Amino acid sequence: AAADPVRMVPGSLEGGSWCNEHMMHERLDIIEEKIIKTVEHLESEVKSLLNIISETTSNIPTVPGAPLIDIFDGQY
Repeated sequence: AAADPVRMVPGSLEGGSWCNEHMMHERLDIIEEKIIKTVEHLESEVKSLLNIISETTSNIPTVPGAPLIDIFDGQY
């Protein structure tokens, strides 16, 4: 009996834990991929918005003698 291979009963914890772990890793891989794509999309959107802001602020006429405001200095 000691030489018999160990058999797993269908639905046993040993077999199920591997399956559950495998499924969890697949789901985590999918979530990671979605997060990476979302971050890349958001980076692209932020760059576009910063370009628009930069272009807009460079086209604003300034009144002679008025102080210049740098909107990117973090104070506003």
